Amino acid sequence: MNQPSSAFSVNTAHWGYIRPGLGRTGRSLSENNFAKERREWLSILLREVFQNALDARDTSAERVEVTLRNHPIVDNNSFLSELLPDEHLNRFNQSVPHLQQIDMKKVTNCLVVEDFGTSGLTGSIDNPELDGEGQNWNAFWFREGEGGKEHGSGNGGAGQGKITYFSTSGIRTIFGYTVRNDGKDEALFGASSFLRDYDYCNHKWKRDAYWGIWQGEGPDQRVLPIQVGLSIEQFREQLGIQRTSTQPGLSLVIPAPKVVNTADAIQITIAEFFVPIYQGKLIVNIEGTTIARATIIALADQHLSDKLARELHTCTTKGYRDFLVQAIDKSSKNEVVTAKIVDSANKITEANFSSDQLEEMRSAFNSEESIAVRFPLMIKPRKGGGAIECAFDVHLCHPGDLEMPEQAVIRRDLLIGEEPVGGGKLRFRARGLTLINDLELSKLLLSAEEATHLRWNNKLPRLTEYYRSGDTVVAIVRNAMVKLLDVLTEGDQKRDFKLLAKYFSAPGITSKEQTKGKKSPNGTQPKLPNDIPSPYPKLLIIEPLTEGCRIRPASAGALANAHLPLTVNVEFAYEGLDKDAFSEYDPLDFDLKDKIFTVTGFGYTILETDLNNLSFSIEDTDFSLTLIGFDKNLRLRIRLKYEEAVDATLISAQ
Repeated sequence: MNQPSSAFSVNTAHWGYIRPGLGRTGRSLSENNFAKERREWLSILLREVFQNALDARDTSAERVEVTLRNHPIVDNNSFLSELLPDEHLNRFNQSVPHLQQIDMKKVTNCLVVEDFGTSGLTGSIDNPELDGEGQNWNAFWFREGEGGKEHGSGNGGAGQGKITYFSTSGIRTIFGYTVRNDGKDEALFGASSFLRDYDYCNHKWKRDAYWGIWQGEGPDQRVLPIQVGLSIEQFREQLGIQRTSTQPGLSLVIPAPKVVNTADAIQITIAEFFVPIYQGKLIVNIEGTTIARATIIALADQHLSDKLARELHTCTTKGYRDFLVQAIDKSSKNEVVTAKIVDSANKITEANFSSDQLEEMRSAFNSEESIAVRFPLMIKPRKGGGAIECAFDVHLCHPGDLEMPEQAVIRRDLLIGEEPVGGGKLRFRARGLTLINDLELSKLLLSAEEATHLRWNNKLPRLTEYYRSGDTVVAIVRNAMVKLLDVLTEGDQKRDFKLLAKYFSAPGITSKEQTKGKKSPNGTQPKLPNDIPSPYPKLLIIEPLTEGCRIRPASAGALANAHLPLTVNVEFAYEGLDKDAFSEYDPLDFDLKDKIFTVTGFGYTILETDLNNLSFSIEDTDFSLTLIGFDKNLRLRIRLKYEEAVDATLISAQ
């Protein structure tokens, strides 16, 4: 701990506040990692709750059970007043001067989250310096960006997700009561993580504060939990804790929480944790509604319409849920076709299969049956010896009545909800599932996951810290489904122009129904004009090169009569299966600001370089611009727009 704070007694639990001293101060940025436009706060919270519980599963437990419920606080609750004294609320107010002030009367309820069948917060409780495997107490209360699950094979491991508990509380405060299966003991503790450091009584204070028993002074000061006594019994009774002293696990109390809509929570749970619940690994109880293996199918049909599933940015429609059940059963029974070992995403071709395998898979796929393929690959940890062989499964089917592609990636128990990205996305009307159950492969992919576990990022330092060629493995898993689909369709994946036909039909063209609209007075169609103007001549052309392109005048003297300067914008993207790559550009594919890209030529001025866009101004009729640095093994799409200085004529080309 740094220089401590206000301390009233060394024998009773109270809030302790910390002066900054030396070191980093300011505002925590980890919360920004959980602010996702496509995910509501409740979705992020539930993901954190369930994945932490699954990771903490006791080896002797058959399953994990998580309960969430709202607990109202009775008026004039003296016990809560001791937990949240006026000074604490005043300090919170000082940390958020721009927000509406909180007073004690507004803390009228708590969100209680409990997990059972778990190990509790294990590890040392009296030595805050200990880190590493098993030190979950220190990781949960005192660490950010690392913890007891660092480089594990579980669902989480970034060490940042617990910030979602604090952000759920209106006063950014939580209390935890845990029964630990390593010491068979109890521990009660509290913490606050305000948005920023703040001023109080003419001093600067750190954003973190702790409720417990404070011991020592100066750099040797530490804060310990309550482990025995009346306070624990009062805590359980007053705040509606169901856990007894003999049930290992963690009970969290979040005072003044954001409003949790029960129906929304049930829908999100079904949509994002269908797999571990169906597999019997997880049971969830939300305000009395139990979601378990025996009930999830019926509850999903009742609560999760196809429209709602898509609004939640998942593909767990009724049809996809049926597909999931079939796929999970196939993988568990090893009813899969095993491909030859894969060392690159681009090398997933027909050569990975025998002729008999290809014939059987294509026949099943064309008959709208589900096919399953197991892809073996090698991963190369930087420590612990040589390469390790791992595998993952890809399931595909092509229902004739499917309106749009549906695909998902599930690592262990977790839906990686924004994967795959870029070229890994399906453009063909098919259902797909990438299923990663292998512990070592899961560990590698976890190293590449962003804090929300919604997307992989092969530029994350953890990946290169622990693995050699980890980015290659991520690319294989991300693109295997699309590559397999290419094999099954023999490369004939054309753009599906009928994909949205039901929404954009043209009755006069595709049916006998009479076209609606005004008719000409004499019953005849108007004649087309004879003097159709010639197209405006293009001034520039794009000349493809091995690793890029050259942009030059369309012909000799093409710029002689142009109104210079010409403002030009060029957009680049690697080609997807349907050759519509620009909307699917992923910054992980390339960034023109990287040093590998070089621009040469004459007669121009660079205006801006941003991700996959290059803007420049042509100043001279003697002009040429060459850009190289792209992957020569991938097909590059380029589109160009330019605008003359006079008349503002906008011309596009590809």
